[in-house]
This record gives sequence, structure tokens and C-alpha cells, in this order.
Amino acid sequence: MCGIVGIWNLNNQPVSKIILERFTDIIAHRGPDGNGFYIDSSANLGLGHRRLAILDTSDGGKQPMSFADERYWITYNGELYNFLELKMELEKAGYIFKTESDTEVILAGYHYWGEDCQLKFNGMWAFAIWDRDEQKLFISRDRFGVKPLFYFFDHRHFAFASEMKAFLALDWFQPDFDPAMVALALSSERLIEGNERCLFQGLQNLLGGYCLILRAGEKPKTRRWWNTLDHLVDVPQSYEEQVDRFRELFLDACRIRMRSDVPIGTALSGGLDSSSIVCGMHNISNQKRSQQERIAGNWQKAFIMTYPGASIDEREYADEVVNHTGVYPVYCTAGANSYLEHYDEILFHLEAISDIHLGPWQVYKAQSENGVVVTMDGHGGDEAMGGYPWYIGSALSDSVSQFDLVGALRLISILKGLAPFPDGNFYLQSFQKLFATQSKNSTHAWLNQIPADFAPPSLDVDQSLIKSKTALFKKLYIDFHFTQLPTVLRNFDRLSMAHGVEVRAPFMDWRLVSFLFSVPSTSIIGGGFTKRILRDALKGILPESIRTRTNKLGFPNLKEAWTSLPAQEFMSDLVNSTDFQQSSIWNGKKIKVELASAIRESNDVQLHRVWVYSQAMSLIKLFREKKKQFS
Repeated sequence: MCGIVGIWNLNNQPVSKIILERFTDIIAHRGPDGNGFYIDSSANLGLGHRRLAILDTSDGGKQPMSFADERYWITYNGELYNFLELKMELEKAGYIFKTESDTEVILAGYHYWGEDCQLKFNGMWAFAIWDRDEQKLFISRDRFGVKPLFYFFDHRHFAFASEMKAFLALDWFQPDFDPAMVALALSSERLIEGNERCLFQGLQNLLGGYCLILRAGEKPKTRRWWNTLDHLVDVPQSYEEQVDRFRELFLDACRIRMRSDVPIGTALSGGLDSSSIVCGMHNISNQKRSQQERIAGNWQKAFIMTYPGASIDEREYADEVVNHTGVYPVYCTAGANSYLEHYDEILFHLEAISDIHLGPWQVYKAQSENGVVVTMDGHGGDEAMGGYPWYIGSALSDSVSQFDLVGALRLISILKGLAPFPDGNFYLQSFQKLFATQSKNSTHAWLNQIPADFAPPSLDVDQSLIKSKTALFKKLYIDFHFTQLPTVLRNFDRLSMAHGVEVRAPFMDWRLVSFLFSVPSTSIIGGGFTKRILRDALKGILPESIRTRTNKLGFPNLKEAWTSLPAQEFMSDLVNSTDFQQSSIWNGKKIKVELASAIRESNDVQLHRVWVYSQAMSLIKLFREKKKQFS
């Protein structure tokens, strides 16, 4: 896991080492263990790398790394979990390796398989390979976009980086908002990450499952190399056999993600997904393993977010997992007052118009302070297995369309198990109301004008392949690949890497994902449960109280973050500022009136709307201030 950058001057100007270094150093938090640079002066190209050493922590693992007599050079962010298996395959083909890193395996794989190497890789990545002989730059992003990659192209320059803030170091980049994308973000932040365009003009997002090729004298060409719909698999007909296959895939996904030369930790919420991972790792660690597998023995620290006295606190469930597995718990706490204390820092790292989740920030901070470099998280489980309440509505629609009265009644019983939501849980109680307020119409009311190109992204979905699928399948597919999950991945990548911590997600193993999107919907939600197949597969591995748990709390947003007096004062100062009032994107005067009304009437939902707009203003201020450092 690292931070990567690259510059290719297409105007025959040499790459400045100073600019390349500062381009790299802005994202030093992603790689606190060192840096590295490569400049091809004949092509006016430079690569930069910030290292977080996890596999082969020796100098042999440093990047940029060369291969084949320095024909290929790579800068790489991520982990290749099946690198040992691929290394053995490549050794049989005659390749000799000098390091114990997965980076060298990627280079050898590219040399041997070409671009098809992507299909061989099981992992998360964003990497760029420079072919010095062909004067060709090849950039790849993993199947589901776990690792970020942004790029800039204006015919004179091409540049890429792991985070948008890195581009502030470049003379030709100005941090100006794209009005249409800001309008989209204010409408729903879940529409941003599935879009090639970014919040800032001039930057583009290389989407998950895409690669990019650039040659001198040409425009960048992107290609979709992965589509889950093209890789659905045959599944056993009996549900019992499906359960067995899921268990096999899940435990293997956990196993290969335990490969590390540094300590591993876990983020344990007490929910079904994180508990499954901890218990799965416990199951694997009890089996005899060869040292050659590189399975970390030091993984037993579980970091638990607590909210003392609040109904959203899940400590009792997390403690059951602790007692079941014997892992060592590290408890973290967060309060509303901490939001403003860390506000600028978190927002700058998050680089998004988004609610700020203090809980994960505190967890990753604690992991870093306790020497944990890699953490196992449950991302993807909800979106692949129907973990959120709204998926039950899709499943109910399927039951009704199939005249399945018994199935419909069972689904209604699941909903009853999820509701009523616990008192004080604003995150769940206000979900529908809050996002109804954040609809397009309400957003438009505060904008100076509706941009002509204001629209949700055109989702790259083959409708012919999903039209015959169930409503639940369609909803899960869109949320997993384009909306809900990409937003989650963005947030947790930025929050974790801010502290130099790598997040690994077993539920996002491509083999498991292809399998889950191939099983019948009744294997996902059925038998009176969400995540049915996971629950049945881990019987005897999970504590029963966790396995049969039906209530879901999740990571909350503390309402006091935007309703407390300090927060109101903060918003008032920002909304009344000249920059806010003179914004070309939103109507500052109207928002000022609305804020005064919301404070007077203690309207929590309205205060949240203003809070989101204030975040947009804060983000542009932070980027502009950082840009001044390089002027």
C-alpha cells in the first residue's frame, strides 16, 4: 500500500525533479516508510512513489522498480494477494525473481501475459508501468476500484496520482470546482465515485475495472477490462452446496489477505461482517500453515469503536467475539466535540463533500499508534449480501412479482426485526427524511443555476445482461459497483491512509463477488434473514448470538456534529464569509436566511443541509490555501 504519482510532459519540456518530489510528498501520509523517483529524461517522464512497506520490507522492495534490463518501470499502490501462486507459475515459465515483493510479480506478469495479467491478479491496486522501449504508459485500476487513481490531461501534460490533493503541486492545475459535479455531490454524494469526472475541473477518475494507455502524440485511451456480469459462475443447485462453496471461498479470501511481513489488526464493530472476518481469521490461525505462505502470526489486536451511553454502541456484541476468539481488544471512543477539533484535517484527507465519519478516523489512528500497519475490514459485505434495510424492499418486490406470499411475509418479519430503530440513533431514524431533503429539487433551490450538464453518471451497465435479473440483483449490482460501495471505499481509503494503515476487505475478493452475484437471490435474503448464505456458512465459526443477530446499527454520524452550538457558530462564520456569499455555484443569501431559520427552530435536518454546503466551502478553502504554498 502506497501513494503513487507520475508526470509525462508531452511538450518536450523536461520533468523537474523538484516538482516531482513535491508532487509525491503531498501524499507522504500514504507511504511514511520512504520515497523513490524515476525520471526518463529522453521521454520527459517521471514516476514518484511513497512507500508503506508491508511485503518485503527490505530495500529490495523499493519503488519505482525496474524489470527486464530496465525496460519496464512501475509505481504501484496496493497488494496482490495471490502473488505467491503467480510467482510459482512464472518461475515454471523461466522467470527468476530478485525480491520477495508482489511488485516484481506484477512486472513479470505484465512481461509474460501483457495486459491480460490483470485477469490473473487477485488483489487491490492502482499501478502505472512505463515501457521504455515502446514509449508507452500503461495504468491499471483493480476490478472494483478499491485503490484510487486520478489523472490530468491537457495535450501538453499528462499526470496521475493516488489523491486529488497531490495535483496542487503542479503549476498547470488550479483547484476550481466543477459546478455540475458539486451540484451532483450536494444532491447525493453516492453519485460521484461512479463518475469519470471529479469535483475539481481538469481531473478525471479512472474507474474501477478500467485501464488506460497513453503513447506520445496520442490521447489517453481507457478500456474496461473487468465486468462482473461477464464473469458470473455456475453454482451448485442445492442451497447446502452453495453454503459449502461460500465457506470455502470466504475462508480462502481471509487466508490470502493475512499474508504480511508486518503486524495485522482488525476493525471489529460487533456487526456480522467484521465479526465473521475476525472469527474466520481465528479459524485459519488454528490450522497448521507453512511459513512459506507468509501468514502473519501477529494479528490478534481488535480495535473496537464505542459510544458509551448511546443506543448505537455495539460493544456488547464485539465483546462476545473477543471472548469467542481470544483476541486483544483496543477500545476507541468518539464524541461530537471531536468533530470540529479534527474537521480541517479529516476534510482535507477525505477530499469530498461528504459526512465526516469520526469513528473510523479514530480507529485507524489508534491502529497506527499501536503499531498496526494492515487492518481487515468488512467492506463489501452489505452491498453484496443485502445488509441494508432498503434491500429488503427489492426482495419484497421480487416475492410479490412471483406471487410468493410466504416469502413476502418472511421479508416483512425481517423488517420488523430491524425496526423500530433504537432511540437516539439519528443515523437510522432520519435516513429517509434526511436524504429526501437532499433530493435534486431541494439542492436546485439553493444553486444559482442548474448546470446544463447536471446529471447522474451514465452507469456503464449492460442492460441486456441484467434485465432478466431480479430487482434485488439489480439493486445490489448498482450499489456494489457504481454508487454505495465506491463511496464507502473512497471514505475508508482516505481515512485509513491518512494514518498510514492499509485496509484489506475479504468480502471484495473477486472470486467471492462473482459467486455471490451468481447465486439465487433467495440465498442472499431468505429464510427470515439478510446475508443468509454467510450466516449458514459460518455456523460453528461465529458465536450464535452474532450469527442470528438481526438488528443493524453501522457507523453513525453524531447529530451533535452539526447541531451543537460550536458547530452552529462555525457554520454561521463560514456562511457569512465573503467567499461563501459570492460563490458562483450556490445562492449564499438564501442559504444565510435558511441557516438563521434552522438555528431559530432547531431544525436538525435543515442544519445538516447547510453543514454539507459549508463542507464544500471548507474544502475549496483548504485546497486553495495549500495551492498558495506552491505559488
